[in-house]
Amino acid sequence: MTATIDRSLIRAARDDIDVFAREIARAPLWPHQLELARSSAKIRAVCSGRQAGKSRTLAVLALHEAFSRPGSRTLVLSAGEEAAKLVLASIAELLSSPLLAGAAVEENKSRILLSTGSEIVSVPASTRQVRGRSIDLLILDEANFMDEALWTAAKFTVIARPGSRIVMASSPWTTDHFFHRQWQTGRLDPSDRAESFHWPSTASPLVDAELLEDFRKTMTAREYAREVDAEWIDDAGSYFTAAELDDNTADYALLPPDKAHGQTAVAGVDWGFNDSNALVLLGVLDDRELNRGRFQNDLVYFLPWLEHHSKMPYSTFIDRIATVARGYDLVRVISETNGVGQMPTQVLRNTIDKQEWTSSRRRTQVTAVTTDNRRKTSGYGALKVLLQQGRIVLPRHPELLKQLHSLTYEMTPTGAVRIEVPEHAGHDDLADALMQVMAATESGIQSWRPDDPRPRRCEVLTTTAGTHIPSEPRCWDLPYALMRVRGMDKGDGW
Repeated sequence: MTATIDRSLIRAARDDIDVFAREIARAPLWPHQLELARSSAKIRAVCSGRQAGKSRTLAVLALHEAFSRPGSRTLVLSAGEEAAKLVLASIAELLSSPLLAGAAVEENKSRILLSTGSEIVSVPASTRQVRGRSIDLLILDEANFMDEALWTAAKFTVIARPGSRIVMASSPWTTDHFFHRQWQTGRLDPSDRAESFHWPSTASPLVDAELLEDFRKTMTAREYAREVDAEWIDDAGSYFTAAELDDNTADYALLPPDKAHGQTAVAGVDWGFNDSNALVLLGVLDDRELNRGRFQNDLVYFLPWLEHHSKMPYSTFIDRIATVARGYDLVRVISETNGVGQMPTQVLRNTIDKQEWTSSRRRTQVTAVTTDNRRKTSGYGALKVLLQQGRIVLPRHPELLKQLHSLTYEMTPTGAVRIEVPEHAGHDDLADALMQVMAATESGIQSWRPDDPRPRRCEVLTTTAGTHIPSEPRCWDLPYALMRVRGMDKGDGW
């Protein structure tokens, strides 16, 4: 690909991905990664634990395909826009190797075109991205979090390309899913058609075995099994079942604040100490009466935006929330004052107030709340009811879904329900931020559109629960539907 590479090395690297990874990309693969890379199976499935090398393997596979087969087409589908960007960033990092300098002739946020004429595209998973494509290598990253309809469409992209292959990799999520079925097929009956691989975290030679043993002592058995051993777990003890969550997710596009243009939403904030800082927005779905036949005048909700930042200073996160508030018209920002939250909440209120002196929009209230067991029961209870009704649509965001599924419940001696992520089991920043905004919803509020709206000209998605949502959804301007605040103080009514 460049004049500095010896011809014999080029031939060897084209024929052997191990040579390519070691000598060309300067990113040698470990034995378990090579086993996958050298498999001749048409469909390869990998169930992976954390830090087992999944992302790097997928990046090397994509780049080797482009290197060894001039003019080839590789499509990487990821569970979310950020994940898609990370995959492409990993490929771009490999291209920084001295022997690959100048190999990319065109590069943007979703596509890399190489001097061989090969193309690598990395985009969020949706049926719209695969329709009409003919692909040599299809990679599904975090496949267990993708829609069944996507797999139905995606598998046909490789039927007309000689030598085409599919690689799907994921951490375990739910068993009633195409990824689990495909993984089981390749595990029980490996062949040239299908082969499966199991990568617990211990497969990586870089993993600290002593540290993992410490984790085993402090994590719940369920979380250790899923995150480290890469095993599917059941719903025993979970407040939200995997089916409740999976049935109400869709591959809709999140709307960045700079493109929101004042859409109405309510925000929940979780201030991280050991966890990340998290911000989740809730809006009323402007479905243009797509769901009227099912829900009549009842409202449907969705999450137009969410983000979380590890180890971000509070001052930076406060500025980020203020930026989001400039893009969206936030009815209120609900911020907990427990633990470290008291001072950041006050600074956030001052920042928002100063910002709004120059704004013509309605005033954004920063509402300080105390998060206790009653508030969690109320917020998560509201979410559970909406999920069971099919009246809320969640983005297909693996970290959010995992956190919600990790929530456990138990009955207290007084008969109340305690809901929490065990302190040693994992993060709950996104889940708690979502719980805060659920306190703004009010049962019984209805609305309708007297203007006989026309459907928007974009794809309509349907969740497994049967709820319709545009692929590029918008918030309905119904601020009164997002104004309830339960439990600003412990003595408030619920």
